[in-house]
Amino acid sequence: MAGTAYRLVIAAAAALVCGAGCAPQPQRPNVLLITIDTLRADHLGCYGYQRPTSPRIDAFAAGAVVFENAHSSSSWTLPSLASIHTSLYSTTHGCWKIYSRLEPEFTTTAEILRDAGYDTAMVACHIFLSAQYGLQQGFTHIDDELVRPPSDAAAAISSPGVTARGVRFLERQAASPDGAPWFLWLHYFDPHDTYLPHAGFSETFGTSAEIDLYDGEIAFTDHHVGEVLARLAELGLAEDTIVVLTADHGEEFGEHGFQRHGYTLYEEAVRIPLVVRAPGAPARRVSDVVSNVDLLPTILDLAGLPPPAARDASCAHGFEGRSLAPLVRGTGPLLPAAALSEVRWHDGQDLRAWRDGAWKLVEDQSTGQQVDQSALFDLATDPRERTDLREPESARLAALREAVTHRLARAMGWARCYPLVELYAPTPGDMRRLQDLGYAGDELPSSPEEGRR
Repeated sequence: MAGTAYRLVIAAAAALVCGAGCAPQPQRPNVLLITIDTLRADHLGCYGYQRPTSPRIDAFAAGAVVFENAHSSSSWTLPSLASIHTSLYSTTHGCWKIYSRLEPEFTTTAEILRDAGYDTAMVACHIFLSAQYGLQQGFTHIDDELVRPPSDAAAAISSPGVTARGVRFLERQAASPDGAPWFLWLHYFDPHDTYLPHAGFSETFGTSAEIDLYDGEIAFTDHHVGEVLARLAELGLAEDTIVVLTADHGEEFGEHGFQRHGYTLYEEAVRIPLVVRAPGAPARRVSDVVSNVDLLPTILDLAGLPPPAARDASCAHGFEGRSLAPLVRGTGPLLPAAALSEVRWHDGQDLRAWRDGAWKLVEDQSTGQQVDQSALFDLATDPRERTDLREPESARLAALREAVTHRLARAMGWARCYPLVELYAPTPGDMRRLQDLGYAGDELPSSPEEGRR
């Protein structure tokens, strides 16, 4: 969507800064975005996990900026990835259900970088990254062969294929004579259930319990992510590349009575790893509460690019997120900000969570609730969210509720700036694959308006 208007903004800005006869502008950094499906932060060594699940990610994190309190905008894949690439919450972009899709009017990371001269590429291995869901917008090179594997989707092992395709792209870029900057998005899927054993990895953790198999899946994926990072360095590209490693959401193992993801917004479901390495940025750890909606403005800031212009005068809004570049570069603090998470995957489900410093509000507005289903936690003293403090902290509860209401009202107002399109009705084959992955069960709504809001 960024298109001509955004290119004109870039050109005008360059002309003002440069003027006649000035020296060429320095090469912009490359961008490598690595997202790992279903990876909860507290199962990585760099986030304090005692099992050796992530030696290569830990080594990368030791030379990068580690955000200790990063949160996803949702607890399942499609809305989370849509938020990463638009810097908007689900209430605005509308990717709530398996029949949702990101409409072409939304501006994505790839579109902005492409229109700024980047060569853009993605390697997809998840059905939600296939063309019908809208996340391919702005990518010049799209490798989605792994989305439709020859075997059953639930049993497919994709990390080696994602890595091989990513490395091939890096090698082509290293050999390219034009020197244009590039943006590569690699999405790894293997930690998602069904959890499978991997020879040489799973034995360390065991294969009898699901959580053991899950850790083995992380170790297997960590190995293949490490191969990409190692090849990036071998090709001499690492010093000129912004690398962002994160996850779409976490995973639950019964901590609050649920398994898998998409059912709650507790920390095990929405606290995600976020590790950023940028040229010249010192390694450090950051305790600020941040959100995955912060990623797009952060990438643009680190790349030296302005945000896109407003769509029109009636929709003069920007991103929900803010640039974390000062925290990455270590040049200054940011004002504290809250993180919003939402989920409406299942019929009638309506959950939202609001993390403000150490305090976290969880509200359940799902259909049929007869009593107050909100809960308030102090994560500084209760990181496992066991003690509900809504009664002794009633004033704080009211203030956080007001903040959530205000933020959602703004997001809904922004949503009205975008047209509604026909919803995606999964094909029978896609529906079977979605069922294999635990995503099916919703009825297709009678209208786009019903499904979108």
